Amino acid sequence: MQAQEPDAASRRANIRGAFAPGKRLVTGNVLLIDDVSTTGATLDACAGALLAGGAESVYALTFARED
Repeated sequence: MQAQEPDAASRRANIRGAFAPGKRLVTGNVLLIDDVSTTGATLDACAGALLAGGAESVYALTFARED
């Protein structure tokens, strides 16, 4: 679970390879919505998979940020 990882490097390592493009091509712009952004590792991993799957651009919206 990402929230239990102690630091940003651990969170990025933990999420690496967790997301991959699906069988269907993603087209256009995509908006990712997350409740809380801590390090951004999950959003970065999701965005990378979407871009690899054909998305033109990926934007993120979060409701809170933990510092």
